[in-house]
Amino acid sequence: MLEKLQTYLLFGNIFCGVEHNSQQTVEAVLLQKKNNEVIIKDSFVTLTVEEIVQKLPKKQHVFLIVNNDDVLSKYIQSTEKQSNQLLFEAFPNLKINDFYYEINSQGSFHEIAICRKSIVDTLIENYKKQYITIIGFSLGNTMTSFVNGFIEESVYYTSNAIITKENEAITGIQLIENPPNKTYIVNGLEVKSSELLSFSGVLSHTLQSKKTVSNFEEKETELVTNFKQQRFFSQFSMFGLGFVLLLLLINFFVFNSYYTTVEEMKQTAAVNSNQKEKLLTLKTSVEQKQKTVDDILKNSSSRSSYYIDAIATSLPNTLQLSALKYQPLAKRIKKNNPIQLKKEELIISGISTDSDLFSDWIQKIESLDWVVSVTVADYGAVSKNNSEFTLKIELSDE
Repeated sequence: MLEKLQTYLLFGNIFCGVEHNSQQTVEAVLLQKKNNEVIIKDSFVTLTVEEIVQKLPKKQHVFLIVNNDDVLSKYIQSTEKQSNQLLFEAFPNLKINDFYYEINSQGSFHEIAICRKSIVDTLIENYKKQYITIIGFSLGNTMTSFVNGFIEESVYYTSNAIITKENEAITGIQLIENPPNKTYIVNGLEVKSSELLSFSGVLSHTLQSKKTVSNFEEKETELVTNFKQQRFFSQFSMFGLGFVLLLLLINFFVFNSYYTTVEEMKQTAAVNSNQKEKLLTLKTSVEQKQKTVDDILKNSSSRSSYYIDAIATSLPNTLQLSALKYQPLAKRIKKNNPIQLKKEELIISGISTDSDLFSDWIQKIESLDWVVSVTVADYGAVSKNNSEFTLKIELSDE
Protein backbone atom coordinates (compact mmCIF):
# COMPACT_ATOMS: atom_id res chain seq x y z
CA MET A 1 0.00 0.00 0.00
CA LEU A 2 2.83 2.41 0.94
CA GLU A 3 4.72 1.57 -2.26
CA LYS A 4 1.62 2.29 -4.37
CA LEU A 5 1.16 5.62 -2.59
CA GLN A 6 4.79 6.57 -3.21
CA THR A 7 4.48 5.65 -6.90
CA TYR A 8 1.28 7.70 -7.21
CA LEU A 9 2.79 10.74 -5.50
CA LEU A 10 5.84 10.51 -7.76
CA PHE A 11 4.36 9.65 -11.17
CA GLY A 12 0.61 10.12 -10.72
CA ASN A 13 -1.69 7.82 -12.70
CA ILE A 14 -1.10 9.21 -16.21
CA PHE A 15 1.89 7.94 -18.24
CA CYS A 16 2.93 9.17 -21.70
CA GLY A 17 4.96 7.62 -24.51
CA VAL A 18 6.19 9.70 -27.46
CA GLU A 19 7.84 8.51 -30.68
CA HIS A 20 9.76 10.74 -33.10
CA ASN A 21 9.54 8.65 -36.28
CA SER A 22 10.85 8.56 -39.84
CA GLN A 23 7.78 10.37 -41.20
CA GLN A 24 8.91 13.46 -39.22
CA THR A 25 5.82 13.21 -37.03
CA VAL A 26 5.44 12.76 -33.29
CA GLU A 27 3.18 9.92 -32.14
CA ALA A 28 1.94 10.15 -28.54
CA VAL A 29 0.03 7.69 -26.36
CA LEU A 30 -1.36 8.43 -22.89
CA LEU A 31 -1.93 5.49 -20.52
CA GLN A 32 -3.89 5.69 -17.28
CA LYS A 33 -3.66 3.38 -14.28
CA LYS A 34 -7.20 2.71 -13.10
CA ASN A 35 -8.40 0.04 -10.66
CA ASN A 36 -5.12 -1.91 -10.97
CA GLU A 37 -5.48 -1.89 -14.78
CA VAL A 38 -3.86 0.11 -17.56
CA ILE A 39 -6.08 1.71 -20.19
CA ILE A 40 -5.37 3.93 -23.20
CA LYS A 41 -6.60 7.38 -22.21
CA ASP A 42 -5.72 9.23 -25.41
CA SER A 43 -3.45 9.28 -28.49
CA PHE A 44 -2.57 11.96 -31.03
CA VAL A 45 -0.08 13.00 -33.73
CA THR A 46 1.83 16.29 -34.04
CA LEU A 47 4.74 17.68 -36.04
CA THR A 48 6.81 19.46 -33.37
CA VAL A 49 7.69 19.30 -29.70
CA GLU A 50 5.89 22.60 -29.12
CA GLU A 51 2.66 21.21 -30.57
CA ILE A 52 2.71 18.05 -28.51
CA VAL A 53 3.35 20.01 -25.31
CA GLN A 54 0.07 21.87 -25.88
CA LYS A 55 -1.82 18.55 -25.88
CA LEU A 56 -0.15 17.02 -22.82
CA PRO A 57 -1.18 17.58 -19.19
CA LYS A 58 0.86 20.25 -17.42
CA LYS A 59 4.28 19.00 -16.21
CA GLN A 60 3.62 15.55 -17.72
CA HIS A 61 6.54 13.09 -17.64
CA VAL A 62 7.30 11.30 -20.93
CA PHE A 63 9.04 8.13 -22.14
CA LEU A 64 10.76 9.00 -25.43
CA ILE A 65 11.24 6.77 -28.51
CA VAL A 66 13.79 8.10 -31.02
CA ASN A 67 13.04 6.28 -34.30
CA ASN A 68 13.75 8.85 -37.00
CA ASP A 69 16.51 9.19 -39.61
CA ASP A 70 19.05 10.08 -36.91
CA VAL A 71 18.91 6.47 -35.66
CA LEU A 72 20.92 3.78 -37.47
CA SER A 73 19.66 0.19 -37.11
CA LYS A 74 21.16 -3.11 -38.15
CA TYR A 75 19.87 -6.65 -37.78
CA ILE A 76 22.41 -9.46 -37.53
CA GLN A 77 22.54 -13.19 -36.89
CA SER A 78 25.16 -14.11 -34.30
CA THR A 79 25.78 -16.52 -31.45
CA GLU A 80 27.78 -13.83 -29.65
CA LYS A 81 26.37 -12.85 -26.23
CA GLN A 82 28.53 -9.85 -25.32
CA SER A 83 26.92 -6.53 -26.25
CA ASN A 84 30.23 -4.87 -27.18
CA GLN A 85 31.09 -7.69 -29.61
CA LEU A 86 27.63 -7.52 -31.19
CA LEU A 87 28.00 -3.76 -31.53
CA PHE A 88 31.34 -4.04 -33.31
CA GLU A 89 30.03 -6.78 -35.59
CA ALA A 90 27.28 -4.43 -36.74
CA PHE A 91 29.32 -1.19 -36.72
CA PRO A 92 33.06 -2.08 -36.90
CA ASN A 93 34.47 1.47 -36.80
CA LEU A 94 32.01 2.96 -34.31
CA LYS A 95 33.33 5.46 -31.74
CA ILE A 96 31.22 4.05 -28.93
CA ASN A 97 31.74 7.02 -26.59
CA ASP A 98 29.92 9.30 -29.04
CA PHE A 99 26.83 7.12 -29.38
CA TYR A 100 23.95 5.70 -27.37
CA TYR A 101 23.17 2.12 -28.35
CA GLU A 102 20.39 -0.36 -27.57
CA ILE A 103 20.27 -4.07 -28.41
CA ASN A 104 17.20 -6.29 -28.63
CA SER A 105 18.33 -9.94 -28.70
CA GLN A 106 15.94 -12.73 -29.67
CA GLY A 107 17.99 -15.92 -29.62
CA SER A 108 20.61 -15.59 -32.38
CA PHE A 109 18.77 -12.61 -33.95
CA HIS A 110 19.91 -9.19 -32.75
CA GLU A 111 18.52 -5.77 -33.52
CA ILE A 112 21.09 -3.03 -32.84
CA ALA A 113 20.14 0.66 -32.87
CA ILE A 114 22.54 3.57 -32.38
CA CYS A 115 22.19 7.35 -32.24
CA ARG A 116 24.60 10.15 -31.45
CA LYS A 117 24.42 11.21 -27.82
CA SER A 118 24.32 14.89 -28.79
CA ILE A 119 21.14 14.36 -30.85
CA VAL A 120 19.27 12.53 -28.08
CA ASP A 121 20.47 14.93 -25.38
CA THR A 122 19.38 17.94 -27.46
CA LEU A 123 15.93 16.42 -27.96
CA ILE A 124 15.59 15.80 -24.23
CA GLU A 125 16.68 19.39 -23.55
CA ASN A 126 14.04 20.69 -26.00
CA TYR A 127 11.34 18.92 -23.97
CA LYS A 128 12.84 20.27 -20.75
CA LYS A 129 12.55 23.83 -22.09
CA GLN A 130 8.84 23.17 -22.57
CA TYR A 131 8.56 21.94 -18.92
CA ILE A 132 8.15 18.31 -20.02
CA THR A 133 10.46 15.85 -18.26
CA ILE A 134 11.87 12.85 -20.12
CA ILE A 135 12.18 9.94 -17.65
CA GLY A 136 13.50 7.32 -20.09
CA PHE A 137 14.13 6.68 -23.76
CA SER A 138 14.66 3.97 -26.38
CA LEU A 139 16.14 3.77 -29.88
CA GLY A 140 14.72 2.41 -33.13
CA ASN A 141 12.33 -0.53 -33.03
CA THR A 142 13.96 -2.23 -30.02
CA MET A 143 10.91 -1.66 -27.81
CA THR A 144 8.97 -4.23 -29.85
CA SER A 145 10.62 -6.77 -27.52
CA PHE A 146 8.16 -5.73 -24.81
CA VAL A 147 4.93 -6.35 -26.75
CA ASN A 148 6.10 -9.01 -29.21
CA GLY A 149 4.71 -11.84 -27.07
CA PHE A 150 1.26 -10.21 -26.87
CA ILE A 151 0.74 -9.87 -30.63
CA GLU A 152 -0.75 -12.98 -32.23
CA GLU A 153 0.14 -12.10 -35.84
CA SER A 154 3.36 -13.58 -37.22
CA VAL A 155 3.91 -10.39 -39.23
CA TYR A 156 3.17 -6.95 -37.85
CA TYR A 157 4.09 -3.31 -38.48
CA THR A 158 5.45 -0.34 -36.59
CA SER A 159 5.65 3.27 -37.79
CA ASN A 160 8.54 2.46 -40.13
CA ALA A 161 9.17 -1.29 -40.17
CA ILE A 162 7.70 -4.72 -40.86
CA ILE A 163 8.53 -7.32 -38.24
CA THR A 164 8.33 -11.07 -38.61
CA LYS A 165 8.41 -13.56 -35.79
CA GLU A 166 8.34 -17.30 -35.23
CA ASN A 167 7.59 -19.12 -31.96
CA GLU A 168 7.25 -15.77 -30.12
CA ALA A 169 10.78 -14.74 -31.22
CA ILE A 170 11.55 -11.96 -33.70
CA THR A 171 13.27 -13.37 -36.80
CA GLY A 172 13.38 -10.32 -39.06
CA ILE A 173 12.97 -6.55 -39.15
CA GLN A 174 12.85 -4.55 -42.37
CA LEU A 175 12.55 -0.78 -42.57
CA ILE A 176 9.87 0.37 -45.04
CA GLU A 177 8.32 3.65 -46.13
CA ASN A 178 4.64 4.34 -45.52
CA PRO A 179 3.71 1.05 -43.80
CA PRO A 180 -0.01 0.20 -43.60
CA ASN A 181 -1.76 1.34 -40.44
CA LYS A 182 -3.00 -1.81 -38.74
CA THR A 183 -4.62 -2.35 -35.36
CA TYR A 184 -3.39 -5.01 -32.95
CA ILE A 185 -4.76 -6.39 -29.69
CA VAL A 186 -2.11 -6.08 -26.97
CA ASN A 187 -3.25 -7.69 -23.73
CA GLY A 188 -6.84 -6.63 -24.43
CA LEU A 189 -6.02 -3.10 -25.65
CA GLU A 190 -6.42 -1.96 -29.26
CA VAL A 191 -3.18 -0.36 -30.45
CA LYS A 192 -2.49 1.12 -33.88
CA SER A 193 0.73 0.05 -35.59
CA SER A 194 1.86 3.69 -35.83
CA GLU A 195 1.52 3.96 -32.03
CA LEU A 196 3.00 0.56 -31.19
CA LEU A 197 6.48 1.80 -30.20
CA SER A 198 5.30 4.74 -28.08
CA PHE A 199 2.78 2.40 -26.42
CA SER A 200 5.51 -0.22 -25.78
CA GLY A 201 7.89 2.35 -24.30
CA VAL A 202 5.45 3.89 -21.85
CA LEU A 203 4.05 0.48 -20.89
CA SER A 204 7.55 -0.83 -20.11
CA HIS A 205 8.15 2.17 -17.86
CA THR A 206 4.75 1.86 -16.19
CA LEU A 207 5.41 -1.81 -15.38
CA GLN A 208 9.10 -1.14 -14.61
CA SER A 209 10.26 -3.82 -17.06
CA LYS A 210 12.81 -3.57 -19.86
CA LYS A 211 14.08 -6.41 -22.06
CA THR A 212 16.81 -4.65 -24.01
CA VAL A 213 20.50 -3.93 -23.31
CA SER A 214 21.89 -0.41 -23.65
CA ASN A 215 24.71 1.89 -22.56
CA PHE A 216 22.43 4.64 -21.25
CA GLU A 217 21.17 3.12 -18.00
CA GLU A 218 23.08 5.79 -16.04
CA LYS A 219 21.53 8.50 -18.20
CA GLU A 220 18.04 7.15 -17.51
CA THR A 221 18.82 6.96 -13.79
CA GLU A 222 19.93 10.60 -13.92
CA LEU A 223 16.70 11.58 -15.71
CA VAL A 224 14.52 9.81 -13.13
CA THR A 225 16.54 11.30 -10.25
CA ASN A 226 16.13 14.83 -11.62
CA PHE A 227 12.41 14.20 -12.09
CA LYS A 228 12.07 12.97 -8.50
CA GLN A 229 13.81 16.09 -7.19
CA GLN A 230 11.54 18.37 -9.22
CA ARG A 231 8.48 16.40 -8.18
CA PHE A 232 9.50 16.46 -4.52
CA PHE A 233 10.03 20.22 -4.60
CA SER A 234 6.66 20.72 -6.29
CA GLN A 235 4.83 18.39 -3.90
CA PHE A 236 6.68 19.81 -0.89
CA SER A 237 5.70 23.35 -1.84
CA MET A 238 2.06 22.34 -2.28
CA PHE A 239 1.92 20.30 0.93
CA GLY A 240 3.89 22.99 2.77
CA LEU A 241 1.33 25.63 1.88
CA GLY A 242 -1.49 23.28 2.79
CA PHE A 243 0.21 22.47 6.09
CA VAL A 244 0.54 26.16 6.98
CA LEU A 245 -3.13 26.74 6.20
CA LEU A 246 -4.05 23.69 8.26
CA LEU A 247 -2.02 24.99 11.22
CA LEU A 248 -3.77 28.33 10.99
CA LEU A 249 -7.14 26.60 10.88
CA ILE A 250 -6.28 24.38 13.85
CA ASN A 251 -4.98 27.40 15.73
CA PHE A 252 -8.26 29.20 15.14
CA PHE A 253 -10.37 26.30 16.40
CA VAL A 254 -8.08 25.69 19.38
CA PHE A 255 -8.09 29.35 20.34
CA ASN A 256 -11.84 29.59 19.92
CA SER A 257 -12.37 26.44 21.94
CA TYR A 258 -9.95 27.62 24.63
CA TYR A 259 -11.58 31.03 24.83
CA THR A 260 -15.05 29.51 25.14
CA THR A 261 -13.83 27.09 27.82
CA VAL A 262 -12.20 29.88 29.82
CA GLU A 263 -15.36 31.94 29.73
CA GLU A 264 -17.44 28.99 30.86
CA MET A 265 -15.01 28.26 33.69
CA LYS A 266 -15.14 31.88 34.84
CA GLN A 267 -18.91 31.79 34.93
CA THR A 268 -18.96 28.46 36.70
CA ALA A 269 -16.38 29.59 39.29
CA ALA A 270 -18.38 32.73 40.00
CA VAL A 271 -21.65 30.83 40.44
CA ASN A 272 -20.45 27.73 42.22
CA SER A 273 -17.50 27.89 44.61
CA ASN A 274 -17.62 24.12 45.12
CA GLN A 275 -16.32 23.62 41.60
CA LYS A 276 -13.28 25.67 42.54
CA GLU A 277 -12.62 23.41 45.51
CA LYS A 278 -12.85 20.35 43.30
CA LEU A 279 -10.35 21.87 40.88
CA LEU A 280 -7.95 22.51 43.75
CA THR A 281 -8.41 18.94 44.94
CA LEU A 282 -7.69 17.59 41.46
CA LYS A 283 -4.60 19.80 41.20
CA THR A 284 -3.30 18.43 44.50
CA SER A 285 -3.87 14.88 43.26
CA VAL A 286 -2.03 15.56 40.01
CA GLU A 287 0.90 17.09 41.88
CA GLN A 288 1.12 14.02 44.13
CA LYS A 289 1.14 11.72 41.11
CA GLN A 290 3.75 13.89 39.40
CA LYS A 291 5.90 13.67 42.51
CA THR A 292 5.56 9.89 42.50
CA VAL A 293 6.67 9.73 38.86
CA ASP A 294 9.61 12.08 39.55
CA ASP A 295 10.69 9.88 42.46
CA ILE A 296 10.63 6.80 40.22
CA LEU A 297 12.70 8.54 37.56
CA LYS A 298 15.12 9.92 40.16
CA ASN A 299 15.74 6.47 41.65
CA SER A 300 16.45 4.89 38.27
CA SER A 301 18.41 7.75 36.69
CA SER A 302 21.86 6.62 37.89
CA ARG A 303 21.37 3.02 36.69
CA SER A 304 19.94 4.10 33.35
CA SER A 305 22.86 6.49 32.76
CA TYR A 306 25.29 3.67 33.52
CA TYR A 307 23.57 1.31 31.05
CA ILE A 308 23.34 3.95 28.32
CA ASP A 309 27.04 4.87 28.70
CA ALA A 310 28.05 1.21 28.43
CA ILE A 311 25.93 0.66 25.31
CA ALA A 312 27.11 3.88 23.65
CA THR A 313 30.76 2.92 24.28
CA SER A 314 30.30 -0.46 22.58
CA LEU A 315 28.33 0.96 19.60
CA PRO A 316 30.09 0.48 16.20
CA ASN A 317 29.97 3.12 13.45
CA THR A 318 27.68 0.92 11.32
CA LEU A 319 24.84 1.16 13.85
CA GLN A 320 22.56 4.11 14.46
CA LEU A 321 20.15 4.04 17.39
CA SER A 322 16.66 5.49 17.00
CA ALA A 323 15.12 4.56 20.38
CA LEU A 324 16.16 3.34 23.84
CA LYS A 325 13.54 2.48 26.43
CA TYR A 326 14.60 1.72 30.01
CA GLN A 327 11.97 0.00 32.15
CA PRO A 328 9.21 0.13 29.51
CA LEU A 329 5.54 -0.09 30.43
CA ALA A 330 4.32 -3.60 31.17
CA LYS A 331 0.71 -2.62 30.50
CA ARG A 332 -1.13 0.37 29.17
CA ILE A 333 -1.76 3.08 31.72
CA LYS A 334 -5.33 2.96 33.02
CA LYS A 335 -7.17 5.35 35.24
CA ASN A 336 -7.05 4.53 38.98
CA ASN A 337 -4.59 1.65 38.34
CA PRO A 338 -0.91 1.68 39.42
CA ILE A 339 1.70 2.07 36.67
CA GLN A 340 3.41 -1.26 35.97
CA LEU A 341 6.94 -1.29 34.54
CA LYS A 342 9.22 -4.04 33.26
CA LYS A 343 11.90 -3.02 35.73
CA GLU A 344 14.64 -5.37 34.53
CA GLU A 345 14.29 -4.75 30.79
CA LEU A 346 15.89 -2.43 28.23
CA ILE A 347 14.63 -2.06 24.62
CA ILE A 348 16.92 -0.71 21.88
CA SER A 349 15.91 0.10 18.28
CA GLY A 350 17.93 1.41 15.35
CA ILE A 351 19.40 0.85 11.90
CA SER A 352 22.34 -1.41 10.93
CA THR A 353 24.39 -1.22 7.74
CA ASP A 354 26.61 -4.24 8.50
CA SER A 355 25.11 -7.52 9.72
CA ASP A 356 28.49 -8.93 10.85
CA LEU A 357 29.32 -5.96 13.07
CA PHE A 358 25.73 -6.07 14.33
CA SER A 359 26.25 -9.68 15.51
CA ASP A 360 29.60 -8.78 17.13
CA TRP A 361 27.94 -5.90 18.96
CA ILE A 362 25.24 -8.21 20.36
CA GLN A 363 27.95 -10.50 21.70
CA LYS A 364 29.66 -7.54 23.40
CA ILE A 365 26.39 -6.59 25.08
CA GLU A 366 25.80 -10.19 26.22
CA SER A 367 29.24 -10.20 27.84
CA LEU A 368 28.39 -7.27 30.14
CA ASP A 369 28.05 -8.42 33.75
CA TRP A 370 24.70 -6.66 34.24
CA VAL A 371 23.11 -8.32 31.17
CA VAL A 372 21.21 -11.58 31.67
CA SER A 373 20.18 -12.12 28.03
CA VAL A 374 19.78 -10.34 24.68
CA THR A 375 16.86 -11.14 22.35
CA VAL A 376 16.52 -9.90 18.77
CA ALA A 377 12.83 -8.93 18.69
CA ASP A 378 12.88 -7.61 15.14
CA TYR A 379 15.37 -7.48 12.25
CA GLY A 380 14.44 -6.64 8.66
CA ALA A 381 15.83 -4.92 5.59
CA VAL A 382 14.42 -1.47 4.73
CA SER A 383 16.71 -0.88 1.71
CA LYS A 384 19.62 -2.50 -0.10
CA ASN A 385 22.19 -1.74 2.64
CA ASN A 386 20.10 -0.84 5.69
CA SER A 387 18.24 -3.06 8.16
CA GLU A 388 16.05 -2.05 11.11
CA PHE A 389 16.43 -3.92 14.40
CA THR A 390 14.94 -4.09 17.88
CA LEU A 391 16.68 -5.73 20.86
CA LYS A 392 15.22 -6.73 24.22
CA ILE A 393 17.88 -6.83 26.97
CA GLU A 394 17.07 -8.54 30.27
CA LEU A 395 18.99 -6.83 33.09
CA SER A 396 20.37 -8.23 36.29
CA ASP A 397 18.39 -7.20 39.38
CA GLU A 398 21.52 -6.66 41.42
